[in-house]
Amino acid sequence: MEAAWILVVIFSFVIIISAINNRHELKKKKLDAALRMQEMSQGIKPGTYSSLRRRDRRRERKHTEGTADEGDGTGAWEKENNRAQLKKGIDDLQKRLDNIETIMNSRKGTSYGDNE
Repeated sequence: MEAAWILVVIFSFVIIISAINNRHELKKKKLDAALRMQEMSQGIKPGTYSSLRRRDRRRERKHTEGTADEGDGTGAWEKENNRAQLKKGIDDLQKRLDNIETIMNSRKGTSYGDNE
C-alpha cells in the first residue's frame, strides 16, 4: 500500500509540473503573438524582432560588439545611423510622390484641355 502512495505522489508531481510548463508555454505564445501584432501594426515585417533565437542573438551580439561606438555591444551608433537613413529615404519618397502627383495633375489638365 505504501508503494501505491509513492506512485500517486510521483505522478501527481509530474502532472503538476507539466501543467505549470504548459501554462508558461501558453503565456509565452500569447506574448509572442502580441509582439507580432504590434510589429504588424507599426508596419514592421512580422517576426523581425520576435523570432530571434538565442544563437541568432549571439551572432548579432558578436557582430555589433566590434561596430558599437560605446563598446557595450548595443550598436547605438548603428541604430542612429539607420534612423537617419530611414528618415532620408522617407523624405525622398515623399518628394517623389509629390512629383508624381504634379505630373498626374498636369496630364489630367492637358487631357481635359484637349477634349474641350
